[in-house]
Amino acid sequence: MSRRLDLYVGLVTAAGVLSVAIAAITLRISSLDPLMFVLLVILAAVAQRIPVFLFRSSAISVSFAAVIAAYVLYGPGAGVFVGLAQAVVNSITPRRKPARKVAFNFGSFTLSALVAGIVYHLVGGQTPPTAITATLIAVGVSAAAYFVLNTGLTSFVIAIAERQSVVAVWRTNYSWMPLNFLATAVQGAALALAYQSLGLFGVLVFTAPLVAAWFSFRLYMTKSTEVRKRNEELQTVNDLLSRANGRLEESHLSVIGALIGALEAKEEHLTGHAAATMFYSVQVAKKLGLGAEQIAAIKLGALFHDVGKIGIPETLLQKPAELNEVEWATMRAHPSIGASLLANVPMLERIRPIVLAHHEHYDGMGYPLGLKGDQIPLAAQIITVADAYDAMTSDRPYRLPLRPKEALRELRAHSGSQFNSVVVEAFITVVVEERRKARRGHTSLFTHEHAHVYEQALEAVRVAS
Repeated sequence: MSRRLDLYVGLVTAAGVLSVAIAAITLRISSLDPLMFVLLVILAAVAQRIPVFLFRSSAISVSFAAVIAAYVLYGPGAGVFVGLAQAVVNSITPRRKPARKVAFNFGSFTLSALVAGIVYHLVGGQTPPTAITATLIAVGVSAAAYFVLNTGLTSFVIAIAERQSVVAVWRTNYSWMPLNFLATAVQGAALALAYQSLGLFGVLVFTAPLVAAWFSFRLYMTKSTEVRKRNEELQTVNDLLSRANGRLEESHLSVIGALIGALEAKEEHLTGHAAATMFYSVQVAKKLGLGAEQIAAIKLGALFHDVGKIGIPETLLQKPAELNEVEWATMRAHPSIGASLLANVPMLERIRPIVLAHHEHYDGMGYPLGLKGDQIPLAAQIITVADAYDAMTSDRPYRLPLRPKEALRELRAHSGSQFNSVVVEAFITVVVEERRKARRGHTSLFTHEHAHVYEQALEAVRVAS
């Protein structure tokens, strides 16, 4: 990168040397008004000494108007020497610059002035100026050439030094400037025309607009800098909030992990039940064409559907026989207990209705609220089927597991009463497809899902939150 930068600066500097040489050869000393030329050099130097600094290492000044007036009155050579005065003052403004920057700015100022002066004559501009309209048009075109060349050269050197896009650098520093630059150019032309008509008095009169232009530049940049500073402060605050949210999410996920671990530790014979329920519920949700947010809610709902069993005595959870009516009444409280527990975890608030309703029946004969049909969240209806299937095909202290075909027959037998018939058919399709994959030797997705329960919860929280 340093070599590229040195090569580029060297080329621009060489172009500047060539520009000064051409200016020295072509400048007609006899046509100069020494006093006016000295005034233009002084005006350029003073204006360059108090530039308006831009967002990066670049700056702009109204000294460009003096360059315009110089080549309009005396030709490109005069413009180059006024540009040289700009470069000399720029080398110590606001403090002494490194040699590489001094060399680059020398080349940039002098080359831009030479090109602008040549363009002025190519499009019909006269030296000294005659017709006002023709002069203004030629100044507008030549000023555009100066602006494009000067800002392009500077943008390129910044882009190389900071390893950024040239277009991005130009947009940041210069995209807002063309109209202001053109206005300054017109003031330079007016300065030349005023001198032609009124002499030095006209110069003094038209110096006032240049002061106004300088002040407008400075005011704009002051306001822009304030806005940028506020934006940076807001960005800092947003970064802090993002980090705080990340830590909060980690805290909530720790709660999730603790809840899952506590539940599985309490019901050792049900290890993997939540993961199995989650897997089948998610596959059914996909089969039914549900969206990502709904699937994320189903994933979390399935993982936490039995979290309320933390509040059920272990003697009931591990009882090796059927529960009696009193014990069943206690067991039926676990959906309500689970919903209450989730109320303390803000990121899981949205799945509370799912956990509360996962034992409701499609015909209204379930618990705890006796919801019916569409009153039951679809996510809960899906989880209910997956939960029932895994319960029927798993060992229990009081009975042997059913074979998958028998469990599927039971689901279909209670389709339309205990279960939503559409969900049941989708579930059966999922199970049949998984079993076919297993027979063909394909690894089931269930193995992966089961082995990464916590990661599944983490993903679901991020999608659902």
